[in-house]
Amino acid sequence: RSVETSPFLEKLKKKGYEVIYMVDPIDEYCVQQLKEFDGKKLISATKEGLKLDEDEEEKKAFEEAKAKTEGLCKLMKEVLDDKVEKV
Repeated sequence: RSVETSPFLEKLKKKGYEVIYMVDPIDEYCVQQLKEFDGKKLISATKEGLKLDEDEEEKKAFEEAKAKTEGLCKLMKEVLDDKVEKV
């Protein structure tokens, strides 16, 4: 049940993407080998760098949110320093 409410999936569900829940260790191996099924490309929603089609409004909202939190992110990086890789 926790997989269905994962924050990784919120945007995918909102955009109407079909999601396959693969929670067993063998699933990741299978997806790496298959890469495509029934003409559809298989992509992990939990991997960094997932690219989704965005319209101009979404891009603008993201840039505004990024600008608002930039100072906080810099402060967190300074405070946490070598304890984190990315903020």
